[in-house]
Amino acid sequence: MGSGRTRSNYESFIVAYVLFSFAIALLVAWSQKQEWILFIPVFLIEVGVGYLALGFVIRPAELHKRPVMRDAYYYVLWGSISALIGLEWLINRQYPGNVPLLVALFIVWMGVIAAGMAIGRNRERADVPKQ
Repeated sequence: MGSGRTRSNYESFIVAYVLFSFAIALLVAWSQKQEWILFIPVFLIEVGVGYLALGFVIRPAELHKRPVMRDAYYYVLWGSISALIGLEWLINRQYPGNVPLLVALFIVWMGVIAAGMAIGRNRERADVPKQ
């Protein structure tokens, strides 16, 4: 019963955080001489940072019999991808013509995340007692 309550708390936090991020991104885009295209990268960065933080905060002891590390990996993966895309969008806007470098950076980051997740999965399997 405790695991459902904790999961519900995380989901409520996510919904509230996304709504706040949406409002802040709208205000940032509006304040920049109404350049509405800025809404998208700012929103991606805000949501990405929030998901990253949530992925690092989740502890396996909090959600008892569920594979919590998979939830944490999910948040870290999609949070980092979202924040990186938003950041690359802003970098390309400020310094145009760097698309090949930014694509290479994205591919390298995906490799780092994939390696990190594989290492984490191996640790998770090593921690499971054999029967």
